Amino acid sequence: MLSRRFLLSALLGAPLVLPLVLTVSTEAEAQRERPNRPDRPSRPRRRRPPAPRPRTERRPPPRRNFVWIPGRWVWSDRRWRWVWVPGRWVSRRGRW
Repeated sequence: MLSRRFLLSALLGAPLVLPLVLTVSTEAEAQRERPNRPDRPSRPRRRRPPAPRPRTERRPPPRRNFVWIPGRWVWSDRRWRWVWVPGRWVSRRGRW
């Protein structure tokens, strides 16, 4: 149970702490925004080309307790083009 002394100190100390909390929040809101840099020309951004049509790949024979994940196109930032990731068998986990 809380003591009377604790409750009294909390009630008397609250008016002293409240203005400090309000001052800190207004200082954080008054920070400068990042200035725009007009001296630095912006680089034109290249648009990513649309993904190619999905490939048809031969599905290997089924394997027990494995699920076939079909291949897909994945964008490569390093090569700046679409790269085909072939399908594969993944072990079945849980109930699916």
